[in-house]
Amino acid sequence: MNNDIINTENKRNGKIMLGIILLAAGGLFLIDQLNALLIPDWLFSWPMWFIAWGAYMGAKHDFKKPSWIFMILLGIIFLVNDNVNDADRITWPIALMLLGAWIAIRPAKQTDRDFWEKNEKAKQHFDFEQPKAEA
Repeated sequence: MNNDIINTENKRNGKIMLGIILLAAGGLFLIDQLNALLIPDWLFSWPMWFIAWGAYMGAKHDFKKPSWIFMILLGIIFLVNDNVNDADRITWPIALMLLGAWIAIRPAKQTDRDFWEKNEKAKQHFDFEQPKAEA
């Protein structure tokens, strides 16, 4: 019996999402093999696996971690490079510029000093006002 009140995340969410993605991919592969609908060739190319994996990673972590963005952008870059002539002349410099902009404008991580200033409960365990006694 799991009485862990702090961790309310449902462990099955990732499995359910993966199952739905595999069902959809299998259905699309079957439709493509039967020539039932006109499905573009790029939909079954290898860059789409990056995009699908990025969507899965994002859904698994409620789109809170940025790793899913990198997977999807990488898939889009490769997809554009495969389908547009001389696109790699433009896509990689743009990708580097986007990465640089993201690094420059992302919020800074909380430092230890900010932690102690904002966390009153943690302060109660330590007395910062009293100087250390010298021996």
